[in-house]
Amino acid sequence: MKHRPLAPVITAALALLLAAAFLRAESPATAQSPFLTETAIADSTPADAGEEPGTSDAPAIRGRNLAALFQSGGMLMWPILLCSIVMVAFGLERAAALRTARIFPDAVVRDLQRLARAGDIPGALNRCQTDPSPFAHLMLPCLQRAAHAGFEMEAALEESGARVLYDLRRNCKPLAVIADVAPLLGLMGTVTGMIKAFEVVASSGALGRTELLAEGISEALLTTAFGLLVAIPAVVLYHFFRGKAEYLLRLMEDAGLDILALLRNASREPPTP
Repeated sequence: MKHRPLAPVITAALALLLAAAFLRAESPATAQSPFLTETAIADSTPADAGEEPGTSDAPAIRGRNLAALFQSGGMLMWPILLCSIVMVAFGLERAAALRTARIFPDAVVRDLQRLARAGDIPGALNRCQTDPSPFAHLMLPCLQRAAHAGFEMEAALEESGARVLYDLRRNCKPLAVIADVAPLLGLMGTVTGMIKAFEVVASSGALGRTELLAEGISEALLTTAFGLLVAIPAVVLYHFFRGKAEYLLRLMEDAGLDILALLRNASREPPTP
């Protein structure tokens, strides 16, 4: 079966759109991490002795927009963003490729049933050879065996079904890879971010100001949050599309068995004078 490379095209388009959105949302006020800004202030001005912990006027993370949160997460946010783009691209590609009307066209089923009732094996073969649908590719080996090697067609249907199922599932694998990789990227970003946060607080001499450490840790956890936001939909899409591929194959095999039964019955009927 020939497949158009939809996923790379969708990936490139989504990458351009998201890059344009982030560049438009970026501003000088959000170009620098608030944690680094607060740390620089702590380096130049010692904390007031009467200041209570938690009274820092640093901006809260929940008050920032998506672009600011993305920038605060560090360099590992970019691979996570790429994973999200690839996930959306393959999700759209699978949604378009696994449409029932494309996989299991009613017109092909009706034509093959009509030709099978008439015992017209050459006509059924020609119909399958001229149709690009997976159902036609499923039935073609069965009809070829019926024409050249008797009526051992069920085995051919099973063998052809395994090949068709592989084709239906082949672009689901990237979704599983993203579901595994995205949380690991987020965890790596969190670990490296926490190391940097502890190092900055220790080197600034502001060990008593817990708000600085809390803010640094919260920003480090952003990569884990974004990684999970990408991984969870990827897992759902992976299992959904694999299940739909199996469901479509079951429908095609049931229809194929009915067509083979019609063809076998037509071969047993005596020819009309």
